[in-house]
Amino acid sequence: MKWRPWILLVLLVISCLLLPDAEALGAALPQGKTIAVLVRGTPSHAAATRSLLVRALLDGGYRAVDEQQLEKIRRSKAAALALEGNVDAILQLGRSFGFSVLLSGAVTVPKPVRNEFGLFTATASVSVTACHAANGRQILALTESAKEIGYTPEEAAQKAAEKAASSAGDVILGKRAAGKPENPASKYTVIVSPVRSFAEAHGIVESCRDAGALSASLLRFAAGKAEVEAEFGGTAAQLVAALLRVRKEFFEESAEGNVIRLGKQ
Repeated sequence: MKWRPWILLVLLVISCLLLPDAEALGAALPQGKTIAVLVRGTPSHAAATRSLLVRALLDGGYRAVDEQQLEKIRRSKAAALALEGNVDAILQLGRSFGFSVLLSGAVTVPKPVRNEFGLFTATASVSVTACHAANGRQILALTESAKEIGYTPEEAAQKAAEKAASSAGDVILGKRAAGKPENPASKYTVIVSPVRSFAEAHGIVESCRDAGALSASLLRFAAGKAEVEAEFGGTAAQLVAALLRVRKEFFEESAEGNVIRLGKQ
């Protein structure tokens, strides 16, 4: 049977459409290449972010420039320009230090906010870009954010920065899509009693948010009980523990499925 040229062309197009692209197959970075990681930001946040990204690369089977060599790269005049995306600086660093891919990141943590219970909430963002050191062509770009609570502003900020960096590492390795949390949030019903007023009931809503809930709202308040719906990225036990840390007068009565019952001293 003779194949006409147009039939072969159609089959070729169909086969290309059916083949998954490289991103769909998993990690977006090319294997077998040496990767240098540079991060700018507050020194403690940048160091933690860099360490977590390097660890993620090593765990994913990549070759990463070691810390001693990275220190030399950071001290070079071209490093600051490379972090800003300057292609000439990226090419210069690649030639000078022998790496194939530059993974540059930036970590930002606005001032943590103190709540009425004396705890601090911080939100961190980690932006990452990767470029070929041979031609400056961008391979990937992503931004991950995370929110954490701490007893001090420094603790909350550090925890948030590290969580955002870990999320970025997961995306780089193709473990999950960008912008999607590692553990999808679940909705819980938190029932607290005795509660004497609407003001007190709304205070429980705020306590759920302070405990790390992504959202919280008052469902009903009647007969001395407040029912709050809280969206939380963890287990019921983790939400209970967080609430008990925020509100010392609370104690656990039961946690069955997605319904949590708390007493109040």
